[in-house]
Amino acid sequence: MSGRPRPGPAAHSVMRQVTSERALKRAARQCMGRTGAPGPDGMTWRAFRQDMPARLAALSARLTDGSWQPSPARIAEFHAWGKDYRITIPTVADRVVHRSLRNAVEPVLERDAYPPWMFGWHRRAGRPLAIAAAARHLNSGLPWVADIDVAAASRGVTLDDAVTFVARFVHDGTLLALLRRILAALPDPLAAGSGLNPMLTNLRMTPVDQQLTGLAVVRMTDNYTLFCPTHAAAADAYQHLVDTLAAHGMSPAPGKSKIWRPNPEDLYAAG
Repeated sequence: MSGRPRPGPAAHSVMRQVTSERALKRAARQCMGRTGAPGPDGMTWRAFRQDMPARLAALSARLTDGSWQPSPARIAEFHAWGKDYRITIPTVADRVVHRSLRNAVEPVLERDAYPPWMFGWHRRAGRPLAIAAAARHLNSGLPWVADIDVAAASRGVTLDDAVTFVARFVHDGTLLALLRRILAALPDPLAAGSGLNPMLTNLRMTPVDQQLTGLAVVRMTDNYTLFCPTHAAAADAYQHLVDTLAAHGMSPAPGKSKIWRPNPEDLYAAG
């Protein structure tokens, strides 16, 4: 018999938590809490709020009977912080569906997939919590840190890869079919701007997380920090993580990865 934990009931039947009007209303309110440009249909959140109950009822009906289809996304390009960026902008209605699916799946992932030392891109998000966890390790006699920022963690993932990430933990075939339909309409399964990108990127990194059991680790989004008593131990931990990332098609970001003795406040800073 396998020693792997068996998924709970929520992992098998979660589609209703995506398609109900109540679930969609919650997702819409979450989406409206953030500013965002309109998608290719030109609809704004202000326009969507007009007669929103009817809009959500119609969306729920289409999702339930399987007739819903995602709209093509708009692609925007901009330059900031010395780099060129390309972002995908779905319609506001599609963003509601993305968020509703994510809301349904993430409680399962919190229980079965995510380690307690992972912060960012989910409900335990927040740099302050990651810094507090790092401070506990540093103050416990582990001053040396193997600090690896993963390069392009969302790139090089196929549609089948992305669906498989979720299928390891969620066994609702109807939800997985909806996920496939959503991702097939995007220019890339983990496209920047997709409401599912953070969850899927976290899941891509889950097999790496599982290879770090027993180590003193904090992960903030795609930045791993392994805490060690000596420089030599940190060098060994660094190489172990590099090898593990390589086995899963990832690598450290040049210029952002190192072995050092930081203060907690120096960790996980953007840029």
